[in-house]
Amino acid sequence: MNYIKKILKAFLIIILIAVVTVLAVFTTVDRTPYKEMPYYASMSATLDSFNVTEDEVIADTLQAGWFKVALTPDILPYPLAGYGLREKAVRVADTTFVRTFVFDNKKTRVAYVCLDLFIFPPDLKDRVRKALEEKYHLHIYLTATHTHSAPGGWEPKIAGKFLAGEYSEAYVDLLFNAIEKSIEGSIHKLAIVQQSYIRVAAPSAVHNRLKGVDAPKDNYIRGLKFKTKKGEEACLFTFAAHANCLDSDITYISADYPGEVSSMLEKNGWASFVSYAAGAVGSHGPGFPLIGSATKQLDTISKVLVAKLMEAPVDYSYTSTLYYKRIPLYLREPHLRLQKDIRIRPWVFHTILGSDQPDIQIVEIGNTVLLGMPCDYSGELMPPLEKICSDHNAQLILSGFNGGYIGYITDDACYDWDRGETMDMNWHGPYNAAYLTEVNERILKKVLVRDM
Repeated sequence: MNYIKKILKAFLIIILIAVVTVLAVFTTVDRTPYKEMPYYASMSATLDSFNVTEDEVIADTLQAGWFKVALTPDILPYPLAGYGLREKAVRVADTTFVRTFVFDNKKTRVAYVCLDLFIFPPDLKDRVRKALEEKYHLHIYLTATHTHSAPGGWEPKIAGKFLAGEYSEAYVDLLFNAIEKSIEGSIHKLAIVQQSYIRVAAPSAVHNRLKGVDAPKDNYIRGLKFKTKKGEEACLFTFAAHANCLDSDITYISADYPGEVSSMLEKNGWASFVSYAAGAVGSHGPGFPLIGSATKQLDTISKVLVAKLMEAPVDYSYTSTLYYKRIPLYLREPHLRLQKDIRIRPWVFHTILGSDQPDIQIVEIGNTVLLGMPCDYSGELMPPLEKICSDHNAQLILSGFNGGYIGYITDDACYDWDRGETMDMNWHGPYNAAYLTEVNERILKKVLVRDM
């Protein structure tokens, strides 16, 4: 009898340990409406205190300079980032770069830094800002192309090996040095420029991969083109199709279609310097998924975008408007889910993926507002933001991967869909499409309606 009691006691202890472990690791999804949450109150207070005055924005005629530096690893084979665990790259198919613009109106100086990488590495963000903003007396707007075939090795946290391969401190140093060199080179080239906003549709080159062929999608190439008094031209632009034309089984480094488009436009003389950044790519993929090889898909989308950009109207004018601001983005605690209503607890999330204070970056150049988001922001969410800009005779360019990463922001109606983008990659709970739309609308109104 005593033997049976000991077995039952041990069994109960095992059950208790299992229950405690489950409760410690897992919890339920919090579906409290976002306007009732503390993070919403913090965000509202921040936005209420945010104002822009005319004196902050306008000064002397805009100057710009641009420069790029290669991001090729020193040693091959080297890990690739994108698609999860995969083979290393054994060669370089086309060079990946950091492409930088520096803008200056004698009051404000801004560096627009875009990496040919999967994301702008979160651990590099604070290092770049702390060291280079102070050294060069400027603000830095960060973004990336989101190519799934660029070098990895830049993420030291537990999930980093899966997301980007084995961590390499030497490659992170290479990235930092390349960014600094690109900023220096851009400053040395500063010259008075005219600027023009570009917006042209390329619907065949993008599709809504979450909802299907007839679903709403963001069709537009958006950009700013610049021209010096000597006639040299440069352009930065965004598009909403994921840069994942190439397959996960390739063993070479490539910038994917962003690099191809930039190279083609530079070679044909449309501009001497072209920089792509990922636009509202959440739920959006290349528009030619079934045309054969990955290389053919890359070539096809590249040719479409090049043709569209070359036919886009360009209306140059001088401006003296330049503005920069970073606003912290407050969020619901992490909600990385295993099932519809079951998520891991925040401490587990932070152990695996780390913790960070994400932000929204804002740059205004002339009548164009650039919003830098820390996520895969869905193109379905662009129309209300563009309407606000249009109502105030302004234009919008939105880019992602700004040095923070909060997962996917997609249509709230899809939150419980059992899809990777919604179930696995929506990291901060329900209602974020409505929440981020409200936040961005308030930001745009504050930027575009100045305090006197």
